[in-house]
Amino acid sequence: MVMYNKAVLDNGLRVITSTMPHSRSVCLAILVGAGSCYESEEEAGISHFAEHLFFKGTQRRPTSKEITQDIEGVGGIIN
Repeated sequence: MVMYNKAVLDNGLRVITSTMPHSRSVCLAILVGAGSCYESEEEAGISHFAEHLFFKGTQRRPTSKEITQDIEGVGGIIN
């Protein structure tokens, strides 16, 4: 049975963590309670737009390709 801890940060972000001492890897999932079933006609497509914002680049990695290369370079997978 996997044990986990739940916390809510000051900004309202809900975080769930689980320690697995036998594992030498990390799994990170970002889940957003959004999607077409939550969108009005005026908001249609905003969830898909937000998805793209996560992978368009940062100051240190200005392209999605650089983000992907850095993650995959250490054995990570982006789905």
